Amino acid sequence: MARYAAKRIAKMLAACDSAPTADAAGDCLESLVAYLLEKLPGIELYGRNILDAPRAHELDLAFWHIQAKSPLHFLDPIIIVECKNTGTPVGSHAVGWFVRKLQDCGANGGIIVALSGITGADTGNTSAHSEVLFALVRDRIKILLLDRNEIQNLRTTEEVIELLREKYLALSLRRTVL
Repeated sequence: MARYAAKRIAKMLAACDSAPTADAAGDCLESLVAYLLEKLPGIELYGRNILDAPRAHELDLAFWHIQAKSPLHFLDPIIIVECKNTGTPVGSHAVGWFVRKLQDCGANGGIIVALSGITGADTGNTSAHSEVLFALVRDRIKILLLDRNEIQNLRTTEEVIELLREKYLALSLRRTVL
């Protein structure tokens, strides 16, 4: 079990909040997510801001996932992460676009890190939350969501593993993102 530096996470979140442009804010969040996931066994950053051949889709982060070495063996061999550093909850359009990217990559799942959360997550029945459920039922694509509160409270890699496992189970069995 590796430990995270709480001060480093706080500093990275502050950099996300004070970034001068939307692109810089996104880059800060990508760096934070890379810091968190690369500490996990069997997870290696493959690339950032990856464009597909027709240049139609950009993937914020992609991680090579060696499932035999990883406690996250239930996730795909390639973990695709969408980073959303917005002042308001992410809406259905952005979640739907991420689902499309996953479909086009042939992925069975992905992670959205939305510092402000997604719309409908509190009520469980509207907007972006519905897009996550539609992807599950329609396409069998599992989207796990992480928000600011969850990230700022992480102290160990075991906590990340448990958080993602619980989210995977909640989405699969209860059909909720919480």
